[in-house]
Amino acid sequence: MLLIIPSIDIHHGSCRRCIEGAPGTESLYAEYSHHPERLVQLWRRENAKSLHITDFDAMFEHNPDANNALISSMIKATDIPIQLLSSFPDIEHCSYWLEQGLYRVIINEVMLTDPTGVKALIKQYTPSRVVAAIRVSSDRVTLPDMQSGLDVKETINLAHSLGMNRIMYADTSWEGTLHGPDLEILKNIAQYSSMRITVGGGIGGPEQLWALQELRSFGIDSVVIGRALYENKFPCQEMWRSIEAQLEPDIS
Repeated sequence: MLLIIPSIDIHHGSCRRCIEGAPGTESLYAEYSHHPERLVQLWRRENAKSLHITDFDAMFEHNPDANNALISSMIKATDIPIQLLSSFPDIEHCSYWLEQGLYRVIINEVMLTDPTGVKALIKQYTPSRVVAAIRVSSDRVTLPDMQSGLDVKETINLAHSLGMNRIMYADTSWEGTLHGPDLEILKNIAQYSSMRITVGGGIGGPEQLWALQELRSFGIDSVVIGRALYENKFPCQEMWRSIEAQLEPDIS
């Protein structure tokens, strides 16, 4: 089965998305949005096996340290693995988070600026804890603070040469759309690469998960989901939201 990884996007100390709960529970989910460490615990209660954090302040506002205290509290708030996508400026920032208890760093341009450091990082922490972020726009790989000039295959080859065995693949054409990822593109990438693949975003409901599940044999074994989970696009969520409505405010 695919591993479903709920996504929490951090921006200015809050979660960018708020769960759409049952009427009358607006204050409960607004509180989770403003206290992401509680949102971590909510996803854990709802049986998440892993969590994904994207640091928007780092990725899009060039401030990699803005949410350090908050992310640390999120890591401490649960007992399941957490992965972090950020604009890590150097290997020291990657090492810091792995020492803080983060399970996995998802790196991007540091692969280009310090390939030797990435190799050392992987040797120290193992390939399972260091993943290459490949985010594509118009067939080119995009990076937070620099132009890569690389296409997908070149980036995969670079990641493989550094000792990685997993990529997280996303495409701006499907991110946040709920229309689903392009399965043919994913299949082509998987056939080209021997690496394991985590799909980033685009899922809009269970039917798309079932379709993605058919690519398991190609090495696609996990998917990060954001908007669809916050908008309750999956059948089990009706039960969770109903229970949470009954428990409010005790659940807080």
